[in-house]
Amino acid sequence: MKFDQKKNIQLYIVAALTVLLLFLLGYFEFFSQKESFFSVPVLKGTPATVEENVPENLVLRFNGLNLPWDKETGLYYLSQNMNTDSWQGALSLNSKDYYLYFAPDEMLNDKTMAIESGHIFTLYAQKEDCYYPLSLTISGLPVISMASSYEETPVYDENDVDNYYYNSETRVYGDIAIFNANPSSGRMETFSDSLCYHERGATSAIFPKKNYALKLLKESGKKHSVSLFDLPESAEWKLISMFTDRTKLRDMVSLKLWKEMADGESAFQEQGADMSYCEVLLDGEYLGLYGVLYPIDEDTQTLNEKDILYKILAEDPPSESAFQYTLDNCYAVSYPIRLRYPKGYQQTEEILPYWEPMRAYLTYGYWQPDANLFSQLLDLRNVADFYIYLQTTSASDNQFKNTYMLSRYQEDRNAYTTYIIPWDMNYSFGDQYIYDSSVLYTAFNDDPSVIYMESGLKQLFDENIAGANDILMSRYSAYRQNTLSTEHIQNLFLEYSDLLVCSGALARDSEKWPDSRNTTDLNALLNYVEKRMEFLDGYFLGE
Repeated sequence: MKFDQKKNIQLYIVAALTVLLLFLLGYFEFFSQKESFFSVPVLKGTPATVEENVPENLVLRFNGLNLPWDKETGLYYLSQNMNTDSWQGALSLNSKDYYLYFAPDEMLNDKTMAIESGHIFTLYAQKEDCYYPLSLTISGLPVISMASSYEETPVYDENDVDNYYYNSETRVYGDIAIFNANPSSGRMETFSDSLCYHERGATSAIFPKKNYALKLLKESGKKHSVSLFDLPESAEWKLISMFTDRTKLRDMVSLKLWKEMADGESAFQEQGADMSYCEVLLDGEYLGLYGVLYPIDEDTQTLNEKDILYKILAEDPPSESAFQYTLDNCYAVSYPIRLRYPKGYQQTEEILPYWEPMRAYLTYGYWQPDANLFSQLLDLRNVADFYIYLQTTSASDNQFKNTYMLSRYQEDRNAYTTYIIPWDMNYSFGDQYIYDSSVLYTAFNDDPSVIYMESGLKQLFDENIAGANDILMSRYSAYRQNTLSTEHIQNLFLEYSDLLVCSGALARDSEKWPDSRNTTDLNALLNYVEKRMEFLDGYFLGE
């Protein structure tokens, strides 16, 4: 038989192409996907071999930003909007040398359950014949990642009282990345910036879960104001741990109630802090559930150059002699009162006029009580709101404490009107501070009849000075029809409790901080609200 070399070569080529085609078909079959999620295909099968040691420089990214990652668990965290059915945004790797795939997972088609259960998805980074597993969980809340670069501790002269005692915390500089699934717009927002932060808080500083003050910075080091967390624009934010509140609801519901009251008032401005929930990671450690606060300061209150802002730190006002010592030394602090705005006048006589509204307040309210003169310093509508609010929330830690006092200059009268704005509402709705570390200094008092109010303000209403009690009764009656109805207050607690559960955040926080004793049992709290409002109807209206 004659050897046909050309024909045999053709047969070899056909055979090789057939083998190659079968290989490609098998390869395609292995990597084919039913669907794509976050622009990432899903493997149809499981790789035969998986390399457990993921390269240290390999990073999972979302919309171009490195995702927050917990070093201890190797878990990545992503934020998604719980009000949409589809996953939003795109996952990728920081290296083009790898391909990214999802492991097969039914939860990819059940967004609601995946988020609520804290389900952990597996992805594979594939390079040649190596497959590296990456773990991802998805929160229904915004997720914040902070990374530290360096720190410095400012040094102040002890005569510079305000800075020496209140601004000398160690400052840490670094970067922040924020992942926020916006439920209002439906958009998936990502943000990164330079950052300066420090630990904050007095009593809360003893707990393992810390509070933080954040300042966003431009490259130049100046403050960078932006709108984040579905809240208004600011450069400075507070992260509160809510460690002692087992429900993680009191700050949120209290602040929302004040906001609703302030939003309904067009004759004057009494807006305070606002809050959103988030989850936080710091330097590769998951810290859990936090409240991020839109703060009270000169920027958020749009203060003019003649306006004045005071912060009250403790419940007992200074004595007249202690206050005079502050004036004599031109200090910005007369404990427990800090002059927060304007700034830059420490130890110069230019600071003295900014203490005058506070001196008048303390004189006629405490040192030489005169209810008539005291009433002329205040907007009685605001004071009525504050009185109603403190009783509604049972704010046991906010009697001449944990408040801001804002003195606005009135051009037409050439005088100041002072407004009171609440702040720091963790000891509310029955929770009270006690000196017992074993229960996190917190006890629940179910007595609905306790009244919380500083004596100087209470006198205005008890004696109906300038019609103060008439204003009080009118405003209370109006609020009870909507903002402060029992049903509305209870529904806020239920709504935010559902949010924390459905987002998966409360379960993760409970696992991270078991000593916080988190609970979803709201029966005692809701019952307290009902009995408290029944009592207040009788207290304010005589019903």
